[in-house]
Order: sequence, then C-alpha cells, then structure tokens
Amino acid sequence: MADIDNDNDNDNDNDTLMVSLQAVFESINRFEALLESETLSDPENITELLMSYDEAFKVLSSVYKEQLAKGADLPPYEAIVKR
Repeated sequence: MADIDNDNDNDNDNDTLMVSLQAVFESINRFEALLESETLSDPENITELLMSYDEAFKVLSSVYKEQLAKGADLPPYEAIVKR
C-alpha cells in the first residue's frame, strides 16, 4: 500500500510541477506583452515582477527537466513551454 501512496504523491507532485511551469510561462508572456504595449503607466513595477517570474521559471524548468531525466511520466518540456 505504501508504494501506491508514494506513486500517487509523485504523480501529484509532477502534476503540480507541470501546472506551475505552465502558469509561470504564461504569466511571463502576458507581462512581456504588457511591457510592449504603450498603455502601461508604470513599467518599473512590471519589470520587477517579470524578473521574479523569470527566476521562478528557471528553477521550475530545471526541476522539470530533472524529473524528465529520471523517467517521470510528464509531457516533453517543449510541449509545455512553446515559445
């Protein structure tokens, strides 16, 4: 029974990792588009926020790639972050 619970925990962790990576990636795209728009009144705050998201993206990407290398049942990295 412990093995089944452990597998479920790993699946949940991997699902959380995948969703987090996708969410951060989409947020970066949204904030970059906002910075390029001419209607932005305070680009400094968005730039600072974008830097935080970029750092989170680097960390999540690294962990995601590590999990893939370990054989985790995850979609390919390129399918998650399409630039």
